[in-house]
Amino acid sequence: MQRLEVALRELRYARGFAFVQDVSYVGFLDRVRQGELRLRAAGLWDVPHPWLNLFLPRPRVLDFAAGVFHGILRRSGNAGAMGPVLIYPMNRNKWNGGTSAVLPEEEEVFYTVGILRSSTDGGQMLSRLEEPNEEIKRFCKEAGIPCVQYLPYYPGQDGWEKKHFGPAKWARFLQRKEKYNPKAILSRGQRIFTSPLA
Repeated sequence: MQRLEVALRELRYARGFAFVQDVSYVGFLDRVRQGELRLRAAGLWDVPHPWLNLFLPRPRVLDFAAGVFHGILRRSGNAGAMGPVLIYPMNRNKWNGGTSAVLPEEEEVFYTVGILRSSTDGGQMLSRLEEPNEEIKRFCKEAGIPCVQYLPYYPGQDGWEKKHFGPAKWARFLQRKEKYNPKAILSRGQRIFTSPLA
């Protein structure tokens, strides 16, 4: 707790508004499951979740915050503020470079930002929740923030190959797919591969 107090002293925030919950490591890892159980009990789990998960390079996090948190999400009102926003710093050296995850180029430290909203009115609010996601991606592109969307949606294989993976990473991804899942059993929902490779 003393280390936390030292870290908090360096932050600029209104004293008294810090929310601290001391949980075990396993409790931290299982925190989403507890939320899921509460939402299921209330009948709010099986609804559309237009979540937006991005990897951002460290040098551009403040630009992103100014444009997105203080701009887009604030302007979008209730449609932008329904659900938690998670921000975590990550170290590239903790990621296995052989995975298929696409990370920001050449940044040792990058951030993952998760804007996790749910359409709780049976889906009628879904488009109002998706619009800020598209606006955030446009803002990043126009501002030159080289973000990478984690688990994006593309309607077909071409988008995955050209927009997400790029030629070098796509070749390695395709090679692994041919070796470990040639009948494309595991990826139909993401439309990366819609028919068997063999």
